[in-house]
Amino acid sequence: LPISSRLWIFLFRKTAKYIFCERRYKMLTLLNRRLGFCIRYNFVRNYVLPASTDNTVDPKVMYELKKHLRNQRLLFKDGPTCLLMECHFCNNISGGLFLCPNCDLKKNVVDIIHLYEKNCRGDAKCRDVEYKSKFTDLQSVSQSVCDKLGIRGLQSADLEHLGAQYEPNSNCLRFPLKNVANKVVGEKILHLSDRRDETIGNYNQSGLLLSNAPQKSLRVVLVSNLMDFIVLSIQRLSNTSVACLPYGLKSLPQECLPCLEKFKEIVFWFNFETTDWDVAKNFAKKLEENRCFFIRPTGTEPAPFEAYKKRFNLQHILNKATPMCHKSITTFSALKNDILSELQNIEKVNGVKWKRYPILNKILKGHRKGELTILTGPTGSGKTTFMSEYSLDLALQGVSTLWGSFEIRNCRLAATLLRQYVGYSLEDKLNEFEYWTSQFERYPLYFMTFHGQQPLKLVMEAIEHAQYIHDISHVIIDNLQFMMGMSIAQKSDKFWEQDSIISAFRSFATKNNVHVTLVMHPRKERADEDLTTSSVFGTAKATQEADNVLIIQDKRLTSLRGKKYLQIVKNRYSGDLGIMPLEFDKESLSYSTSNKKKKTSSS
Repeated sequence: LPISSRLWIFLFRKTAKYIFCERRYKMLTLLNRRLGFCIRYNFVRNYVLPASTDNTVDPKVMYELKKHLRNQRLLFKDGPTCLLMECHFCNNISGGLFLCPNCDLKKNVVDIIHLYEKNCRGDAKCRDVEYKSKFTDLQSVSQSVCDKLGIRGLQSADLEHLGAQYEPNSNCLRFPLKNVANKVVGEKILHLSDRRDETIGNYNQSGLLLSNAPQKSLRVVLVSNLMDFIVLSIQRLSNTSVACLPYGLKSLPQECLPCLEKFKEIVFWFNFETTDWDVAKNFAKKLEENRCFFIRPTGTEPAPFEAYKKRFNLQHILNKATPMCHKSITTFSALKNDILSELQNIEKVNGVKWKRYPILNKILKGHRKGELTILTGPTGSGKTTFMSEYSLDLALQGVSTLWGSFEIRNCRLAATLLRQYVGYSLEDKLNEFEYWTSQFERYPLYFMTFHGQQPLKLVMEAIEHAQYIHDISHVIIDNLQFMMGMSIAQKSDKFWEQDSIISAFRSFATKNNVHVTLVMHPRKERADEDLTTSSVFGTAKATQEADNVLIIQDKRLTSLRGKKYLQIVKNRYSGDLGIMPLEFDKESLSYSTSNKKKKTSSS
């Protein structure tokens, strides 16, 4: 800073030390027009998550940081999701989740405490955060382009007010994504031909598309696509801003949270034809549920663009937004709209359908969040191979999956998934490796780096962290028995230990609305006897807590005409039970019937 500015700050701090701290924050904000350095803090879970995904911060560290800042008489302020303070790594005061949007720097809270000493400045080099658009022929939006969107009363000035530009070669509209420092970090594209959204930019520098609402606006409406964003932006809603998520409903990056810090109310208004209302509950946990509201997906309260086409009163629908947090006791009247929403979206409530296993769709109806599934079967029956294809089918449809393979190394598991995805081995076709891997890595698959026996606390911390950062919807633990034997009391009862592990996963699935699949070994039974629910290793708690119990029955070694099949012995959702034949294709490592049909038709 110039000498005059430094002198002014010195005089300001000396004269304002007896002023109430809240007033000092307001004065400093008005005079300096800059935000503070942000640290990710979640009051619900009582722990801090930095932007770097390799660590979680203990609440004690957060307490020590606040105590240290008070002793140093440095300004900081608690927000709903962030702690605001001055950035000591660059000459500007900035905001971000351990990410200064001006110098693009990420740090762990443990590493920055010693930097907040008096007269201490960081020696890190600042990087200029500047995004360059891939489009070179951007033009102003004409009225003819506005007419293509099919929105009544839309003028070119409305789109230009939102920062939109037209690209004639691609026939699309380009909207800038900005971070909390109002710097462009990406762009969101609206293709006029099919009204499809596309996001371009660096994921680590994610931002939001925010309408230019009055500074006094205390409420923001979050939408998942550009058509809804445009419709709400031209309504001139009273004291309300509109924000469009950068990646739709796939994830809510931490870098976007400071942009929403100033709002006291956050309303989720998503498409009622999808399970967006379910995703809103997960996003609310990142943004502090006490300030989050959502519009229930019913036929009379559709998404903004659909409501606008049907000439509904958008302001009236917005005023009926429901708080995310409910009291401990509720009534049927409060649940009536939720029941109506499920009845109107029964296919979506059933869950994600499998494309490779149509028989499972008839029995289980679909893959639903918040459930616990147990898969068991004899040793060598193909539990891991089946579960890898089972999870791959869901991941290809956008179900974000976290694999915890304690029995097989991640390299081998990933190779199996890739082979099942391609349909054949790439051993003799290495020239195709780059093409298939580039296609495969687009899907939301994540792996825990554990192998062998691990303590439950360490595994749960990794899962909770991944669910928060990557919005995980499906967690697979293979194999549960490999997690046992690492408790503090080494001589503890194995059955009690297994029950505590299952109870922890059951609680996690329900609380975080995540589907958890546990692969377990059965008891040693006679080879000629079928496995049942009582064959699962341990006490009856495992099958009692589970929503679904799947058993692989392998009769090939005990009978000349023996078959291998998957038996569904418990289905809490619909109650339907049955079997699904399993015929293994060694070339593709697949049990899918769809792959066999493709090979038959090609031959």
